[in-house]
Amino acid sequence: MGGRLRNLVVAAVAVAGLAAGASGCTRTFQAAVVQPNPLVNPTETLRDSEEVVIVTGDMELNVPKTGGARRAAPISYQRYPLTNSASFTMVSRDRLRFHVQLEHKWQEWADPSTWEIELVDDQGRTWRPESTEHVRTKHMVTMWDQEIRSVRRNMYGDIVAINDDGWKRRVPLGSLSVFRGRADFVFYQRDIFSADVKWMKLKVKRSGVAFEFTWRFDDQVVAASDSE
Repeated sequence: MGGRLRNLVVAAVAVAGLAAGASGCTRTFQAAVVQPNPLVNPTETLRDSEEVVIVTGDMELNVPKTGGARRAAPISYQRYPLTNSASFTMVSRDRLRFHVQLEHKWQEWADPSTWEIELVDDQGRTWRPESTEHVRTKHMVTMWDQEIRSVRRNMYGDIVAINDDGWKRRVPLGSLSVFRGRADFVFYQRDIFSADVKWMKLKVKRSGVAFEFTWRFDDQVVAASDSE
């Protein structure tokens, strides 16, 4: 029995594509971009900021590596990238709109409106959102065909061919399910944004996890914004 099992492999035939406990400490993921202050040269700088992206993973979310042009290959897995991002639009000097995306295996955690949101800047000012708008969550499923096939090996035990006999040992399709949530957070205060602002940081957090998205408008204050 052992020898026969050694000559069977799980083969990924094709990736079908995409369809529509807190431990007491907080794990913080950080990312930052450097860009011009939109108010320094208002005629040359867009009111939409650069997007800050934080890619995370989950040990339970893995997808097979594709086998290139081959119809089938011994299956191996890679971590599915969870893309979390934020950008903002300067509506006016008094109003900022932040666009947040979160991806997670749990629907509630993918919903940005269930997280605590805080905005801080280099002057020590902090704000909470005045309103939360355009909240939406999308369920995404990735599926792939997988088969158990026999193989042919050379005298050294290396696999030299995979037989086309997966129909003998049918197994269910492989699948992965994640949720992508998006929401807009609006901050309002008189002169909340000015040409003197050196950096702003959006903190998105809940029990045990936090994301910090930073926009630096002066590349000389990198250390200061990181220490906040």
